[in-house]
Amino acid sequence: MISLKVTLRSFKRNKFQTATNLFGLACGFMVFLAIFQYVSFEKNYDNFNQHAADLYRVNSTLLKDNTTVFETAESVPPVGRSAYELFPQVVDYFKLYNTSGDNNCVISLDESGRNSFNENGIMHATQHAPSLLDLNLIEGNPAYVLDQPNEVIISQSLQRKYFQGASAMGKTIIYDDDDGDGNHEVLTVTGVFEDYPGDSHLAFDMLISFQTLYTRDVRRDMTAKFRYEEDWGGSNDFLTYLKLTPAADQASIVSMLETNINELVTYPGYSFKIGLKPIQQIHTSATIREELKAGADLEKLNILLILGVFVLVLAWVNFINLTTATALGRAKETGMRKVLGGTRKQLVWQFLFESVFIGFLSFMLGLVFFNLAFPYFNDFLPVSEKWHLFNNPEAIIIVGGIVLLSGLLAGVYPALVLSGFKPVTVLKGVFKTSTNGLVVRKGLVILQASISVFLITGLLAIVKQVDYMINNDLGMDPEQVLVIAEPGNLNMMPDDDRDYKTLFKSLLTEKSAVRNYAVTDALPGSNLRKGKDINLTEVEENEIEARAIYVEFDYFDLLDIPFVAGRDFRNALSDEKSAILNESAVAALGLANAEDAIDKRIYDGNEWVNVVGVISDYHHTNLKNAVVPMIVSTRSRGLDYHMIKLAGGDLRQNLAEIETIFNQVFPGNPFDYFFLDAHFIQNYEQEGRFGRSFGFFAIIAILIASIGLYSLSSFITVSRSKEIGIRKVLGAKASSIVNHLNRDFLILVLLASVVATPLSLWAVENWLASFPYRISVGLVLILGPSLSILLISLASVSIKTIAASKVNPIRLLQRE
Repeated sequence: MISLKVTLRSFKRNKFQTATNLFGLACGFMVFLAIFQYVSFEKNYDNFNQHAADLYRVNSTLLKDNTTVFETAESVPPVGRSAYELFPQVVDYFKLYNTSGDNNCVISLDESGRNSFNENGIMHATQHAPSLLDLNLIEGNPAYVLDQPNEVIISQSLQRKYFQGASAMGKTIIYDDDDGDGNHEVLTVTGVFEDYPGDSHLAFDMLISFQTLYTRDVRRDMTAKFRYEEDWGGSNDFLTYLKLTPAADQASIVSMLETNINELVTYPGYSFKIGLKPIQQIHTSATIREELKAGADLEKLNILLILGVFVLVLAWVNFINLTTATALGRAKETGMRKVLGGTRKQLVWQFLFESVFIGFLSFMLGLVFFNLAFPYFNDFLPVSEKWHLFNNPEAIIIVGGIVLLSGLLAGVYPALVLSGFKPVTVLKGVFKTSTNGLVVRKGLVILQASISVFLITGLLAIVKQVDYMINNDLGMDPEQVLVIAEPGNLNMMPDDDRDYKTLFKSLLTEKSAVRNYAVTDALPGSNLRKGKDINLTEVEENEIEARAIYVEFDYFDLLDIPFVAGRDFRNALSDEKSAILNESAVAALGLANAEDAIDKRIYDGNEWVNVVGVISDYHHTNLKNAVVPMIVSTRSRGLDYHMIKLAGGDLRQNLAEIETIFNQVFPGNPFDYFFLDAHFIQNYEQEGRFGRSFGFFAIIAILIASIGLYSLSSFITVSRSKEIGIRKVLGAKASSIVNHLNRDFLILVLLASVVATPLSLWAVENWLASFPYRISVGLVLILGPSLSILLISLASVSIKTIAASKVNPIRLLQRE
């Protein structure tokens, strides 16, 4: 019969063991809950949307000779409408145009331009987007929002920002951007929606009616509606979503779309492949072009989940070790219960109940720790404010099952050991000296030490790799470079014929605080979106793909990118048909060296250009990506970023002077800026967060293992007190006793190192293989973890053994 009273009495009698188990298991559950919550959050993106199970995004893949060139989240304009009209299984659709992703956008509250804001979360959306996105409209009629040109719905955050929380219905805002000659539109607010949840692959604060695009001026040979709605040969500029019935024939839909698109592809060998991506799988799939958010790294998520399991296993191993090591303390209790008629089955259930009960108590304490530490965890394992692990019924079942199952599994062996004592021999301490008991306990110590070695190796590798990527030479200098996005409000410029960039540069360079100025369409630290097929001839088979950027002169000088051969651009007019290559492009074209490339004419897919310079390879994006062939051209329009190299001095004063000049040249535009080196570091935010979380939890795991070793050594030292007393009486020194008692633990730790080091190095090599630029595995990674765990184990075990070796031998002999 299971007795709670017996369980509580046992806990009271063994306070130290109970406290150690409770604390270790509570820490283990805290770590597991934090990791499990983050992994669950990352794997449940878009599940809040009631239409999520039926929504698919249309992805486009460009093929060249059936080989993938790139895959993008966007598609051509007519995809959604055509699928909806031709297939009854397409119940509905909506389309988004990532306006602020393609253009610099400014929102003003009046025509004066004084109350203006640069905004990044702006999209144009078709009428059914709000309902299919499952927007929670706080103001506005869901049946009518976005059904007319020049209508807009905004988030609660923007409502507070623009109107201080007052009703926004019927009020107007002014939209400007830098697309072409600029767009200037007065928009009426027809709705306010609750901020869109963070656990979505989409991110936006403002949706403008798609019909607004039809009022714009586009090329003379087409209407705006054709450009944004009907052009099968148009650009892949639109995020298109289809709502399908469960039995929809996806293959037929894809086939129709591919046929219509490829009929208008005129380049030989090129074609498009269409894919329908369930929105619930977007975040956990590989990030492709034009994604609004970087996807989850499944490898990192799985590593963190394994780490959480390791920490929990370490805590339960402590429980098993301590319970079996102190088994003799409950031998008399077990013997008496058997004498009084208790069966082994009853005893097994009693001890299993104790294991599950302490697991439950530890889980509740771990839950308290978890909630107290949640703000700290959210710094490196961020989840949405409105998302919590226990709001998810599936997560509750999984966690509850883990608590019960782990308690049962961890309790089986101690239960069998404790219930197996024979009343006649129980006082002889047979199990304490039995071979089976010692082997199991030693095996668990080896397991603990092996996991600790594994975790320390992983921690060192992650820290070293992240540090290597952040601090390694980029081949350029991003320090002291101030970046300002191209002003989006062109409506207030007083003179259309004026060269504002030249004026801005001339006023800036008059200041002693400004060393240089340049503009570009591809900011270093960001992905290179444009590409060209370049060739020394017009023979297609010999062409190579190169990433393309456009700059004005002084770009390379500003970033300290050295020329290997040739010269920089002189000006946009004289170098209109000139190009600069990097060393990788020279090699890919098959040229002997950089000098050989100078004055070569290359075909860039549209025209012949003359190579005037070759720059050294530099890391334009980050060290997570290999350097690729690059072609640089010059032009004066369509350059989105102003880069200002500062000479130093008082930063606050320098910024104030630059802001004054900016407001003079670009009235009606907010002065927003950032620094290029900080922008580069943001590329490693995911790796840095992963390193911080892995490190924190690894340290907790090692702490749990250390506490377990200390507790285990305490009980073993007490059980061997008679041996220690005899050795002291026979003249043994304290140091020799400590060495003797520590020897068994150190041998086990050495065995663990032999087992864990090759496995951990193999895992590290597999992880590092995904980085084109990586650290090498040296002595620090090979020997450091083993030496660390040896020292930690020695310290944990020695504290008690040193104290025991100093006790009067008479007192030690009297204990038994």
